[in-house]
Amino acid sequence: MKNLLIFVFAIAFIAPSCKKSSSTTSYMNTGTIKGPSPFMTSCGGAYWIVIDGVAARTTFNTLPTSSGIDLSTATFPISVKLNWHYVTPNTCAIIVVDDIVKTD
Repeated sequence: MKNLLIFVFAIAFIAPSCKKSSSTTSYMNTGTIKGPSPFMTSCGGAYWIVIDGVAARTTFNTLPTSSGIDLSTATFPISVKLNWHYVTPNTCAIIVVDDIVKTD
């Protein structure tokens, strides 16, 4: 009987702490997608993004399909959190967006 009581108390304290952990993504930067790129260069990306903490004029061509952001119908500007990297070699400040989510 004593073992049963210990078991019941143990379950009562342990069970509430056994929650399925939600996966959270940690993002490198915040930024703002300004819209179609106004920069007429031979190697400019299709969309202009200002990334907080990055001084370079930055553009990109596509977003991950899992982002849920449809750039063809979007209303700009769009506030975002994102993970990204420069296209290599980095001669035009074009980035590849690895993961992105709207913040507004």
